[in-house]
Formats: sequence, C-alpha cells, structure tokens
Amino acid sequence: MKNEKTEKVSGSANLALNFESSASAKAAYDALLAEADFSHRGGSKVKLSGKSVCVEIKADDPVSLRASINSYLRLMQIIKTLEQDSG
Repeated sequence: MKNEKTEKVSGSANLALNFESSASAKAAYDALLAEADFSHRGGSKVKLSGKSVCVEIKADDPVSLRASINSYLRLMQIIKTLEQDSG
C-alpha cells in the first residue's frame, strides 16, 4: 500500500452588508461580532467601515467554509429584514 500524500484544501470568503445609517451598521456589527468567536476550523473577522459591515472568513476545509458562509448569510438576512421592518 502506497503512502499517498493528501493536500490540505482551505478557502476564504468576504461578505459585505451595506446600511442606510451608521447606527444600523454598528448594530449589525455588534450582532455579527458574537458569531466570529464560534469558529473552530478556521476563523472570521468582522469589520465596521462607515455604513458597511464586512466579514472575512477563512476556513481549514471546504465544509467548514460553506458552514461559516451559510451561518453569516442567514444572520445577515435576519438583520436586513429587521432593518427593513423598522424603517
């Protein structure tokens, strides 16, 4: 049996969410920041820039990357829905 060398596959993604006000962006930033602490097979950073929130995701494997992206997209959808309902 040959000893096959397996190559590690990792990935990254950047997500951005734009708001009509800096206050809404700050509230979203605070909500998304809590999610950044729960990554086990990679990492994520949440950044606030004016009226935008950016999420940088890095993962050790494709499954982890997909799970992180899905989690952030789900949260972002909830945040935008709440913003639209309140405005």
